[in-house]
Amino acid sequence: MLDRLPESLALRGVGLPELGSAYLVFLGTLIASVILFLCSRSWLVVTPNRAAKHYGLYVATILVSVIVATILENELVPRSSVTLQYVMLPQLFVLTLIHLWIYYVQEPRLIAVGASANLGSCAMIGLVALFSDRSHVSYWLMAGLLTGLVAYLAYSSISTKRGFLTAQSIYASSKEHKDRRLAPQRPWLGLPQWVALACASIVLAAVNAALRGYGIADIPAITVLGESASLLAITMLICALPAVTYWFAHKHWMPELTRFVWLVWLVVGFAFTYGNFLSHLQQA
Repeated sequence: MLDRLPESLALRGVGLPELGSAYLVFLGTLIASVILFLCSRSWLVVTPNRAAKHYGLYVATILVSVIVATILENELVPRSSVTLQYVMLPQLFVLTLIHLWIYYVQEPRLIAVGASANLGSCAMIGLVALFSDRSHVSYWLMAGLLTGLVAYLAYSSISTKRGFLTAQSIYASSKEHKDRRLAPQRPWLGLPQWVALACASIVLAAVNAALRGYGIADIPAITVLGESASLLAITMLICALPAVTYWFAHKHWMPELTRFVWLVWLVVGFAFTYGNFLSHLQQA
């Protein structure tokens, strides 16, 4: 079995040239991340608040999705159609572990390490795209999402040292509203959330129809509405069990219910869309 391992790895695009390229990308990411981390320690103050905890969870969710997508692509579609490379898995695993650690332990230096590693990875994706053709749309999408989450972290949890020292209140500079009373949680989403979920589900269903080979003008409206309704129904069923269980255990509705619903919707939507994407690659 061991004598077949090199051949098996080669069939999955894991050879010495690919490993060498991945090593250079990892080394470049490490250097960029260290520079960004040192700059952040010199000029910024990181606050370990709830937003930092959410940041760690969101980034870990995206990275786990990319890891699953990489494995599915390389195992299920022809090699010529693969867009995500196995040799990038070690870097993805390291980033995932850092952000899972951030989710469980909101320590300022660790948060700064995670944000610096994200930005360093995004910078390397840009350099790879500039000097080669190895950066596909999947990596650009990941880079956009990670950059957006770093921006969310900066807005919610990061201040300049000057702003921190001149703030009138420690709570203002930590961006936590200690005196604000949280409204009681409701067992349902508000109308704006339902409208947003429905619109997002319709868009996702239209994307799935396009991946199945329909032209924009030929996409059947009934199919789109049916798939978007299925997406919403599955999301509600998955969310109902923990929400009801939490109510029976604590006699009030689970906190961050809206955020949890959106997270479940993203996971279910990823499963819907990626299955169609794999079929699209196989047809190509």
